Amino acid sequence: MQDTKLIEVLNIEISQGVLESIEEAADWIKGTFLYQRLQSNPLMYGMNGKGSDSLHSFIVDKCSQSIEQLMKIEAISMEKDGSITPTAASRIMSRNFVDYDTMKSIVKLHHDSGPLQILQMLSNCHKIQFPVRRHEKKTLNEAHKYVRYKLEGPASKVRVQSPEEKVFVM
Repeated sequence: MQDTKLIEVLNIEISQGVLESIEEAADWIKGTFLYQRLQSNPLMYGMNGKGSDSLHSFIVDKCSQSIEQLMKIEAISMEKDGSITPTAASRIMSRNFVDYDTMKSIVKLHHDSGPLQILQMLSNCHKIQFPVRRHEKKTLNEAHKYVRYKLEGPASKVRVQSPEEKVFVM
């Protein structure tokens, strides 16, 4: 199971106020297609035991792990009574379809990061990277001469070769 997808889906539901605890998240999953797949093929998802108790504890464990990951990037906060509250980061992720890995990168930025650091971070986000096609290289290299922020290296040696560099120039 792709845990980042579960993290993102739970974040959406938490940010909209649908889920307010780990137990609610586990109950919510029981109404999804994932639950049906877990019942029919538990080994595919890494579940070892059989039976409803084992399935429930597996789901609670996955929900707990996902919520912990959201807490690490401060997208949500958990009160002492176990209630979950979304933060601004959670709402931004949900509203703008920002994936978990990208949000992790955004949160790691220092509060005083400048445009160059933000551009470097964004150019390393895999969701916006596309291969550099042969016919694009000349245009990208020409455009690089006119952009404000330059790729690292001597100007005469810099050539746009990677998807990260393509995003940086664009």
